[in-house]
Amino acid sequence: MWSKGWNNSGLQAPQGASPFAPAPQGGVAPAGRPDEAATGPMLGKGSELRKLYYMPHNMGHGDAVNCMLMADGKIYTGGRDEYLFVWKPDRAANGEIQLSQDCPPIHLGASITSLFYEPTSKWLFCGLWNGEVRGFCKEPMRDDRLQGHRRSVTALQVHSGVLISGSNEGTVRLWTFNGQSFQPHGQPLTNPSGPVTAVRVLNDALWVGGYEGITCFDLGSLQARGTIPSSNHVTGLLDFQGFMIATFRNGEVNIYDASGSQIFHRPPSGEHVSNTAIELMVHPSTQKPLLLCGQVQGYVTAFDLPEFRPRGSFCVKERSDVKAIVDVKSDGMFATAGLHGDICIWQWGAPVGGASANPFGASTVQGAVASSPFAPGPGQGAACGGMAM
Repeated sequence: MWSKGWNNSGLQAPQGASPFAPAPQGGVAPAGRPDEAATGPMLGKGSELRKLYYMPHNMGHGDAVNCMLMADGKIYTGGRDEYLFVWKPDRAANGEIQLSQDCPPIHLGASITSLFYEPTSKWLFCGLWNGEVRGFCKEPMRDDRLQGHRRSVTALQVHSGVLISGSNEGTVRLWTFNGQSFQPHGQPLTNPSGPVTAVRVLNDALWVGGYEGITCFDLGSLQARGTIPSSNHVTGLLDFQGFMIATFRNGEVNIYDASGSQIFHRPPSGEHVSNTAIELMVHPSTQKPLLLCGQVQGYVTAFDLPEFRPRGSFCVKERSDVKAIVDVKSDGMFATAGLHGDICIWQWGAPVGGASANPFGASTVQGAVASSPFAPGPGQGAACGGMAM
C-alpha cells in the first residue's frame, strides 16, 4: 500500500466538499477562479480580524525573526541576529495586549533557524545556522550542545522521547538522552528529497520535507518507504485528523492520506503564490479548524477546513515575508513574526463568553541571567523563561 501510495503522484484533487474525502480517479481541481474566490476578501478594519498588538520598531530583534513558538504562556522567538528572546504577554490597564521581555536576550552565536519545546521533559531546543542544536532544560536546570550537523538545523521535533533534527545538509539525525546529555542514535538518515525543510511524525512514519519533495521513513526500520517528488521546496508539514498537509514555496498546498496518496491539490491561485509559514488553529466562533498560510511580502491567507474555503487574507507588514505563525490557543488569538523583525498578535472575532481573563498568566520574575531562558534572576528562585508547570 505504501509503495502504491507514494509512487502514485498523478492524483488530482477531488471535486467533493471536503479535501479529506478519498480522491476519485481522474478528479480535477477547479481552476481559474477570480482573486477573491481564491484568497477571500481582504481583512482589515471593521472585519472579523483584529490586530491586538504590533511590536514597536525599537523593540526586539535587530534582524529577521526566523522561528517562533509559545510554551506555557511565554512566546519564544529566534532571530537571524543570533538572539533568543522570551516575551511575556500581558494585558495593560486599558485591556490592550502588550509584550515585554521576560529576561535579557540570549546570544547563541549563530542565527537561530528552528525552535521546539517538549513540555513533558521541559526541554527547549534551538536549531542553529552553524549546524548545532542548543538545548535548555528547566527542571533540573541544565543545558546541552548537540553537535553533528554541518549546516543549518531547519526542523526539530520530539517523538517518543527521541529528538529528531533535520538539516540543510540533507540529513536527519536522531538523538536520545542518556541521563546526562543527548547522544546521536546510529548514523544520520540521508534524505532522498534533498536539504531538509520540515519533519513530522504521522502514525508509524517520519515525513521529511525537502527541496525536492517529501520522503517517508519507517520509524521501525528507519528505511525510506518512498518519495513524493516536487520541483518546489516544501515549506511546511502539519498533521491534521490523520492526514498530512504540505505547503510548497510556489503557493501549492497538497493533502496526503497516511499511505502517501495525494487526495487534495490546491495550485497557486489569485494572490496566494507563495508559502513561507503555516499554522493550524480553531476559529473561536465557528469552532472550525483554520489553516493559516503565511506568504512573501507580508501576507497571510486563512482557509476554513475541511472545505478548504478561503476565509480571507490580510497584510501583516508590507514587504516583510511572514516567517512564523503561532496559535496562542486562547480566544482565537495567534501571533505572526516576519522578515523585518516584526511581531504581531491578532484575534478572530470577539472573545467567546465576553471579557476573558488574561490567557497568558502573570509573571513575578524580575531580572535574569542571560545564559539560559530558564535561569533564575538575582534573588529569585523562579525560572526566567517562565515555563511554569
